[in-house]
Amino acid sequence: MKFLRRLLWYGIGLGLGVLLVYAIFGDRELECSYFPNDRVLTELHRKPTRGADSAVWSQVGSDSTVLKAFLTLGEVDFKSSKTRTRHDARVPAYWIDLEFSERTWRGLWEVREDSAWLVALQDEL
Repeated sequence: MKFLRRLLWYGIGLGLGVLLVYAIFGDRELECSYFPNDRVLTELHRKPTRGADSAVWSQVGSDSTVLKAFLTLGEVDFKSSKTRTRHDARVPAYWIDLEFSERTWRGLWEVREDSAWLVALQDEL
């Protein structure tokens, strides 16, 4: 009987604790990935997207799913990217490779203070 009583009180405390944690942290977006690729894509995804010239945007057309796919499914090529830590770049620039809709894309993205700039876009068939 003592064991069942303890188990009941444990369950009540656990349930109240879960409800309290959900009430405090339920509306937040918690990110659990600290891999370099995910950190770069998350930083780019949080900023408004802009392009350097109209030739870059004409390759994509009005299809914004390619741009969103870059920032969620892309693979950052760190060897050819210029970062602040390795190259002392004023504005970090990352080459991101993407396989999407049976096509292979390669884009150069710069991380500016206020936005993410798509500087160059290559469509590799």
